Amino acid sequence: MFYIICYDSPSNKRRTKLHKMLKNFAVPVQKSVFETFLDGPTFDKMMQKIYGLMDASVDSVRVYGLSRKAQRRMHVLGFPGRLKDPDFYFVRLPGEVAQIDRQIVEIDLDDEDLPEWL
Repeated sequence: MFYIICYDSPSNKRRTKLHKMLKNFAVPVQKSVFETFLDGPTFDKMMQKIYGLMDASVDSVRVYGLSRKAQRRMHVLGFPGRLKDPDFYFVRLPGEVAQIDRQIVEIDLDDEDLPEWL
């Protein structure tokens, strides 16, 4: 589901911690506004972290879940534009260390054996 998360706090310390934590789950689109696509368990994990960081007596966090129909009616002007629903997700088992293997390959662009799409 698509979510918009907005927050405010009179505490610079809590506001900074919340911002840093939310960057692990969502894309900042304004100073205190984030957008994200999350599945249920990941959303629950994010909410637990929000509850752990905020002081409900003075802080404000609003999380809006939008249906696909509501997303299509949403107007977005300026940078960074509309957040796209990802075509794929990276999945790892709990406890596994995420590692991305990168290999640098040099290509001779004059090689006649290159595929046409390259």
